[in-house]
Amino acid sequence: MGSSVYLYIVHNMISQPAQEIRELRKDELTTAAELLARAMCDNPIFVQVFGTDRDRRQKALTHCFLAFAPRLQRRGYVLGAFRDSLLTAVCGVAMPGRCKESLFQRLTILPHLVRGCSPTMLIRAKRWMDEWFRLDLQEPHFHLGPGATDTHLQGHGIFSAMLWDICTRMDKLGTTAYLETDKLVNVRFYERFGFVTVQEGQVLGIPNWFMRRPAGKTSA
Repeated sequence: MGSSVYLYIVHNMISQPAQEIRELRKDELTTAAELLARAMCDNPIFVQVFGTDRDRRQKALTHCFLAFAPRLQRRGYVLGAFRDSLLTAVCGVAMPGRCKESLFQRLTILPHLVRGCSPTMLIRAKRWMDEWFRLDLQEPHFHLGPGATDTHLQGHGIFSAMLWDICTRMDKLGTTAYLETDKLVNVRFYERFGFVTVQEGQVLGIPNWFMRRPAGKTSA
């Protein structure tokens, strides 16, 4: 990690109340799903999948993340950042060899979207998930995501501190990390932590970037 990123994180950790980063308990997953739905509601891929009605889109995303979070916890862990006991950011991490779900497993998440989605939305959701599955990194890796800071707290270095924690874990284990994003500003952010774009592509007509991070970048 570059020295400017390190100083930025340290500055934020000193100038703001202490932050706790830990794995979430099962009883905290609902709060985590609601946070992710709020924070990621306006991501281009989700607007494309779930439509322009923001309230409906956020409800659909909440159902999606509520179904996805326990499955991710079984395949890895869901990390949360807390400040004064308030959950401020979330990031899921799937363990090497456990990030890919079978077609049947991916299909079982679709019924959770029925209450908030039209049949057209369900078809688009399946196409989105299938494409990310197809482009997933083939080598063993930790798979990051979904991850976000709550909307009113973005820009305060919270997710930077969380990502620093995750990258440090990856480096200690000597393992590659991987993620997808549909926002160019996120590409620039992840590059500061050693992620490199290994593929770009259109998913449902939305530009997506697929990023890999070899172990050892944090100490660098």
